[in-house]
Amino acid sequence: MSTFSNTESNKNPASIPFRVFVIGLALALVNTYWIATNDLIIGPLHNYMSLFSNAIFTLFVLILLNFVLKKLLPKTALSDSDLLVVYVMVVMVTTVSGHTSMNKLVGTLAHPFWFDTEENDWRNLFWRHIPDWFAIQDKNVLQGFFLGETSFFTQQYFTAWIVPLLCWSAFMFVLYFVLICINTVIRRQFTDHERLTYPITWMPLEMGRDTTAFLKSKLMWVGFGIAAGISLLNGLHVLYPAVPSVRVGWQHFNFPDKPWSYMRGTLISFQPFVIGLSFFMPLDLAFSAWFFYIFKKVTLILMGVAGWRNLYFDEQAQGAWTALGILALWVGRKHLKRVITHVATAKAGIDDSRESMSYRAAILGIIGGVLFFLWFAYSAGFSYWVILLFLGLYCCGAIGLTKVRASLGVAVHELLWVDPGRTMVTSIGTRAYGPRNLTILNFFYWLNRDQPAHPMPNQLEAFRIGEQSNINSRQLVWAMLITLAVCIPATFLIYLNIEYREGASNSRSFIQWVGVESFGRRLQPWLTFPTGPNYFTIGAMGLGFGVTTFLLIMKMKFLWWPFHPVGYVLGVSPAEMVYIWVPVLISWSCKLAILRYGGLRAYRRAIPFFAGLILGDYSMGCIWSIISAVFNISTYNMAWHGR
Repeated sequence: MSTFSNTESNKNPASIPFRVFVIGLALALVNTYWIATNDLIIGPLHNYMSLFSNAIFTLFVLILLNFVLKKLLPKTALSDSDLLVVYVMVVMVTTVSGHTSMNKLVGTLAHPFWFDTEENDWRNLFWRHIPDWFAIQDKNVLQGFFLGETSFFTQQYFTAWIVPLLCWSAFMFVLYFVLICINTVIRRQFTDHERLTYPITWMPLEMGRDTTAFLKSKLMWVGFGIAAGISLLNGLHVLYPAVPSVRVGWQHFNFPDKPWSYMRGTLISFQPFVIGLSFFMPLDLAFSAWFFYIFKKVTLILMGVAGWRNLYFDEQAQGAWTALGILALWVGRKHLKRVITHVATAKAGIDDSRESMSYRAAILGIIGGVLFFLWFAYSAGFSYWVILLFLGLYCCGAIGLTKVRASLGVAVHELLWVDPGRTMVTSIGTRAYGPRNLTILNFFYWLNRDQPAHPMPNQLEAFRIGEQSNINSRQLVWAMLITLAVCIPATFLIYLNIEYREGASNSRSFIQWVGVESFGRRLQPWLTFPTGPNYFTIGAMGLGFGVTTFLLIMKMKFLWWPFHPVGYVLGVSPAEMVYIWVPVLISWSCKLAILRYGGLRAYRRAIPFFAGLILGDYSMGCIWSIISAVFNISTYNMAWHGR
């Protein structure tokens, strides 16, 4: 199997045929309905891992169909670059749909006016601070949403939802567009100057660019067979319990006796696709990730014995992710200065013809997006400084995450509770904001509650796929924007349609619980018990920032330094390594042994096997999820519990 390089093609970029736009958009809509149905009714999460299972499965099915077309009707077959354009469009819609985004947005907008009671007194506590166009206030409209057994497409329901739907769809589209503009500005720094390798793009590129070699790899099919066989057996076990199973999913271990109880329980899993994905992580990152997770557990025990119960790991994670973003900008400051000089003057200082848009258009897009957010905030009664602070923290974390994905290929990055809004409030206190700002700020919780499918790294990886496949970059960004413009409101409608049919109260997804968390466990305490600055929170954020900076400096100065700063970030974060530390440890051990005893040649020969683990687990898992969606039954859940 081939490996891609950082060298750029000298050929003229391939244009994207119109039919590819149509096929990609159609499959994007199919995928968003598939993801939403699984998410709201059944439960599998296709976009929890960095490499989306539904997108890889869609690409795999297209490759197989295209292989047949090449034999029977060669003129109708898609080119390799066409296949990858469709893949990118499916990835774009996957960042919108599912557990990580639209699920939480819809749940947030429906929650506050339905769950008001005499006990919580939300009517008097914060109703007056919510604009009419921000959320649904009519309980008659919300009744159908939560109880179901009706149709959304009635005049009463559709009319009530259309304004919030359009406003929040516009907000999401502008935010994603601004992130594309930021990616345009930083792409050259990451790709050309720092030579980042984008490990997450390896598999779709190998599948799409050299399909014959990929499909003929015997070692790939061995890995595929093992993973798919385990998934098939476990799926049959769910339907027919008499069939034996292979436990690869989460197994909970709790230690009731002190001091071990201070660890707060441990999860162990052996999912094949996680082992496969982790094989592409650099050795030092994989080692640091599981090492710092165990270090965190040991610290909890030692500090628990000493009487310390809250070590503010969530706040350390927020400070660490912010540090990664700021440090990424600092390392690329010379490039950013050249871009700004190029845009601010009439001189042609940089050739930006290879970018997805000109630097001038990208900077204007960022400025225009900020102005839109300021207008959005003004219309909602939100203070300008609050929205700017929120966006600043959000973008710092996004840039840091994007660089981590581009350089290290982290298998999962949930960023659970690494939330700028929460950080803003817990650090300087609620009194600094006031009730209205706190109420509006709480409506952005859906954006940051957890972020395994964050749009920004997926956008930059789409640029990389286009570059490596010699696709016209400006046409590719249009494909991405068209997908977002059509599929964001379409996804909104799909979720509403399903909820009015099934009922959010009957849903097995997170759509109802996000409202419980955001309004019951955040906003209500914020407004009921005003607080001032929390210096422990500020100190913990500073500690996370400082440790990350120190580890990065040591890593840059000393080649022998074993600890990677991103490993620290993943280890102390509340979710990242919790679920996958054992698969990462297994994969690291395999990779270390292969490199030590077989060298680089053995490592390259082993790659198809681990790619097969991913593809086999993803393919069989997606087939089970399709069966779940079609027949409305619970089946094997590869993408989440793996049980």
